[in-house]
Amino acid sequence: MLFNANLQEFASRVGLICGLESQDKISQAEAYAQIKQLWKELKRSKRNLKIGNNTEQD
Repeated sequence: MLFNANLQEFASRVGLICGLESQDKISQAEAYAQIKQLWKELKRSKRNLKIGNNTEQD
């Protein structure tokens, strides 16, 4: 349940970042960096909640 909330938050924030990038408020590189950081946080959340097999590495 907690991971689902984290996943929804991730999706929401990615949408906001994409919107900012498409309106030229931030660069593509900045949008990429922010989304990459959010992805790492989501992966860490999954790992901490011990969900599934975490065999994929960065």
